[in-house]
Amino acid sequence: MRRDRALLAVLLGLVALLLAGCATVPGSSDVTVLRRVGDPAEPSAPPGPARGAQPLEIVRGWILASGATSERHSAARAFLSPPAAGSWDDGASPTVVSDRLDTVFSPGSGQAGTASVRVRADKLGTLRPDGAFVADPGTVDVVVGLTENNGVWRISSLPAGTIVRHTDLRANTRPVRVWFLAPVGGAPVGETRYLATSPVRSVPGRVLDELFSGPSDGLRGAALSALPTGVLLRSAVGTTSDGVATVDLTHMGPVDALDPARRAEIAQQVVLTLAGVGVDHVQLTVDGDPLLDGRPELDVGDVLAGLPPAVRERPDLPGDRTVGDAAAASPAVVVTGGRVRAVPQDAGTDPYRPATPDLVTGVTDARSASPSPDGRDVAVVGLEGATMRLSVGRVGAAAAPTAITGTTVTRPSWTPDGAEVWTVVDGRPVRTARGGSAADAPVLTPVGLDATALASLGPITTLRLSPDGATVALVAGGRVVLATVVRDMGGGARLAAVRVLRPGPAGESLDGIVDVTWSQTDRLVAVGSMVGHPVQLASADGLDLDDGPSTNLTPPVTAVAAAPDRPTLVVDQGGLWSLPADGADGADVWRSVAGGSNSSVPAYPG
Repeated sequence: MRRDRALLAVLLGLVALLLAGCATVPGSSDVTVLRRVGDPAEPSAPPGPARGAQPLEIVRGWILASGATSERHSAARAFLSPPAAGSWDDGASPTVVSDRLDTVFSPGSGQAGTASVRVRADKLGTLRPDGAFVADPGTVDVVVGLTENNGVWRISSLPAGTIVRHTDLRANTRPVRVWFLAPVGGAPVGETRYLATSPVRSVPGRVLDELFSGPSDGLRGAALSALPTGVLLRSAVGTTSDGVATVDLTHMGPVDALDPARRAEIAQQVVLTLAGVGVDHVQLTVDGDPLLDGRPELDVGDVLAGLPPAVRERPDLPGDRTVGDAAAASPAVVVTGGRVRAVPQDAGTDPYRPATPDLVTGVTDARSASPSPDGRDVAVVGLEGATMRLSVGRVGAAAAPTAITGTTVTRPSWTPDGAEVWTVVDGRPVRTARGGSAADAPVLTPVGLDATALASLGPITTLRLSPDGATVALVAGGRVVLATVVRDMGGGARLAAVRVLRPGPAGESLDGIVDVTWSQTDRLVAVGSMVGHPVQLASADGLDLDDGPSTNLTPPVTAVAAAPDRPTLVVDQGGLWSLPADGADGADVWRSVAGGSNSSVPAYPG
């Protein structure tokens, strides 16, 4: 009887503790742990050392297992001796290397019971604790010591940190976008972070931790966070029985001390970031109190509603995009034979389609053109004798000339809000601002741009602004160069954080590039003259570089246009070609587009 009473008392105590714990969760709905966010199953752990494995196999096994981070790299520790496993510092930023890895015995290695193995690989960069990849090309060259005990080889001495192959990093992480704010105007600015896929249940909390860490150095001056320094999750992200995620923030001070605009910016950052991991509705509170008065639940549409239409309809933002959106409905354009025409929406399916009417007139010898993000205006570069001039006009009307002239003027590029047009004049970037109201025909006026950070690059031949306007992609000397666009409250702009995208050894680098464009905010398509690599796909952080399809193409490829969920357009020695968007039928074969030539220049809005 005494045992029964004791057991009953213990059970009642546990029930009381559980009820007390539930009382700390904001809201009245039942809350469960958020387990599913649309991810695939967690990756299986790499296999441990094989029986009888020799030193070279052990070292390679350790490297292959280092991509799995769960339980403090327990899979990789299985290749270490007990003393080494206990002392190994795996907390340093992982060094990411290419998949080509050399493991050879060091000179003088081979004394009884010991071995030294030299590991050499091409270094791509490092993965920061906040999940941002930082390109830092070079060479990894380290020596790993092993000892034999009763016929079993294990690593006994090794460098701090991990060496992770590119393939293993991508297999054990997923790219997610965390969202910040443009310093001027507050438009969303995204940044890619790499989040460990295991454990799945903690993905929402971990992606918010990366948001709380703020923008990386690469976005310094181009993005900021409305979240106060030191903000934390008060409790784990949960989900109600209605499928609404519960996010309770703390260390933010009194909610009443935050003005309504800043609260809305915080909500925008949190909701957009969670949308990228499959969380569609959020109940957002601060120390249990709603962040936004009268709005206990939020989705992407709610937090974007207060932004200008040109911003909230950007194709790079989370949420549903329909063909009714202005940019999605606007066709690509192509300049051929001195004329600006629309590319048919079904380009590549009917090579005998008759030519479309001119989109804009008033430019006698057009060389390149770009529509505005809303598709209403077109910026055109035309040739006047030996001089090129930038003009701009409404679709279906005559373009008006601007004061922007030079021996060479490159294809124009619009900011996402349509307020500016950028180009390159005689090898240097030029920025113009759109004047007049949205209802008037556009007028472009040159405004200041500090591009001194590009002085060492030599002549620039291509310029394309990213879909969020925070980064510019350039081609200089056959290389792709990225620079951050830093704006100030006085209307000025400068280029900073200049970096060459994917330098490095042959076969691992972007070289011989003629043209580049953005297919997503964090991905680019580059084309050029490299043998065997006429079309290349690269991530903006420099981690990924892949060859695009080349069937039917005749290099060199001289021009490219791309946009989210739209066919990619390229120009080669045979004319204009179209590749269906990812997932569409025939997405690996280029199809000829009627009316193109080997001197055509295509462009999508933007």
